[in-house]
Amino acid sequence: MPVPDCRPVAFPFDTRVHSEVFERLAWLRENEPVTRVVIASGHEVWLVTRYEDVRQVLRDRRFGVTANTASDAPRLFTTPFPPGVSLLRDTEPPDHARLRRLVMPEFRARQVERSLSLIQKITDGLLDAMAGTGPPADLVADFARPLPMAVICAWLGVPVEESDRILALSDTMNGKGPLERITGAQREMCDYLETLMDSRRRRPGDDLFSALVAAHDEQGALSDAELTGMGVSLLFAGHTVVTTALTSALRTLLHRPADLARLRHDPASVERAVEELLRYHLVLRDGQIRVATEDVDIAGVTVRAGESVVVSLNSANHDTDVFSDPEVLDLGRDPNPHVAFGHGIHRCLASHLARAELRIGLTSLLARFPGLRPAAAEVSADWKDHQRLQALAALPVSW
Repeated sequence: MPVPDCRPVAFPFDTRVHSEVFERLAWLRENEPVTRVVIASGHEVWLVTRYEDVRQVLRDRRFGVTANTASDAPRLFTTPFPPGVSLLRDTEPPDHARLRRLVMPEFRARQVERSLSLIQKITDGLLDAMAGTGPPADLVADFARPLPMAVICAWLGVPVEESDRILALSDTMNGKGPLERITGAQREMCDYLETLMDSRRRRPGDDLFSALVAAHDEQGALSDAELTGMGVSLLFAGHTVVTTALTSALRTLLHRPADLARLRHDPASVERAVEELLRYHLVLRDGQIRVATEDVDIAGVTVRAGESVVVSLNSANHDTDVFSDPEVLDLGRDPNPHVAFGHGIHRCLASHLARAELRIGLTSLLARFPGLRPAAAEVSADWKDHQRLQALAALPVSW
């Protein structure tokens, strides 16, 4: 599908029609694997679309992230985060290595395994509530939205009564509302996390934020800015992204009854299915951004020092050089080396937790409601007005 002649085009592309996005990305991979686009902040940047080139940018130390923190830097969202908040995604070695060393023990697969009972308990509680109310139900409002928020709040030690407030702040921060509303929500979120931090210093608990407050090595503890940034990052990745991935998966499966039945009758197959659903779907509409610290050649194009590059994880996950029939959803696909969680040193810290929530959520929902089906014929999807995510506003079902 040819890209329009007027250059550069706006990115991300209009994602309301799933197939058109991937047709456009496929054309770019074949014809212009490194091309100029305009992103949300209004800057022109390079867009990289091929799998191997995406991985090269994400692992190449000549592409950095710290330049992204400048107030006038190219960025994928319209509103920069307030100063004084240090996000893990915006740190470079050796600081990045220090931060990951301090927090990584809390996110290893073995640690997540210890939390499976917590995820299952929260999942069962939500399903009990759905069953008690009876059909119809909205899988976004009643299940996919509260599940990851309850899990990440329990992990962080955020009181359950605060979850609605955190959800509302998160929605405002990620939406496309007026600038003052977004920055106000950012500040309120940071203030809340700073209060939580002070509380855990005085009265440590058995939760992740207490562990992070207490974490230290030979180079010292996490700073207040780093702790606040870690909380913000976890609430975004641990809630918003998981909700979007889960609703996308459920919407697709509800329109594929044979696959739905197969997963219900063979719960062991859900693990592989989750990986394919992560590969297949648009979750983040854009990708990840880096800045060249020196001249670098990518696919025959020279990216000059100081120029920004956006890598499309969605395009990489549909590259025919890596995935056979990438536009086919194959729930048994193996191997499946997708990059939905990124690649390199900034790969998603909470990927094990996200996978566990998706696996338990899908398995439990299908087991509890064998007759799960769309509540009505879907005319068109109702998408949320989100800056970066392809997020459903509602998913009505019956059983």
